[in-house]
Amino acid sequence: MKSSNSKSELKLEKTAEPKSLLHLALDAADRGQSTAVAVLQDARVEVRAAIENGIELAEKLSAGALRFARKLVTKLDEASNDALTGTERALSAAVDKAKETSTRPAPELSAAA
Repeated sequence: MKSSNSKSELKLEKTAEPKSLLHLALDAADRGQSTAVAVLQDARVEVRAAIENGIELAEKLSAGALRFARKLVTKLDEASNDALTGTERALSAAVDKAKETSTRPAPELSAAA
């Protein structure tokens, strides 16, 4: 810096250092900004992958639950069919036995008992 005594003016000399420091600071800011954007992009990719994996898991779980429900309905239907068939046979046998018993004469009934 040079100062003049007559008008008390200050003169600043231009040097290369402030320009190079400014460029260095701008380069550092640019690199920091690029790094921040890259980190945010990576985070976006990871969040999207996590959400897609969650959706796939939910899809597989729901498909598995539906398969299980179908099998359960099939098993319940088979069991109820078997129960109804057995009930029908038992009732039919009881009715047949009652018919047979009602057609026997009284002396045979006492002997069968």
